[in-house]
Amino acid sequence: MDEGPALSPHERKILADIEQSLDSDVELQRTLRTRSRLHAIARRPLAAGILCTPAVLCLGLLLAAAATSSPVLIWCFALAWVSLLAAAALFLRGWYRNRRTREGGTPPDRR
Repeated sequence: MDEGPALSPHERKILADIEQSLDSDVELQRTLRTRSRLHAIARRPLAAGILCTPAVLCLGLLLAAAATSSPVLIWCFALAWVSLLAAAALFLRGWYRNRRTREGGTPPDRR
């Protein structure tokens, strides 16, 4: 494979200086480590599963509670609905923080 023309000694020195400054940038290294594609791909199915499981459970409980008018099923539906809302809120909070960090802002303090 042709890599193009060779670099002159001056260009190699400039390139080495740039690489050295990038290697010494701790913030850049941390960002590159945490933004790996494998990490992002591994998190998506988990988040989808965490949100879809209570959603399917809610739908099933809602249909069962509506068909039978059972107080137990109604309460189970209410608990599943609350867990779905909590999981969605946590997911959106994490998504918002990641988006804000990617755009150059700083995430809010975690308290």
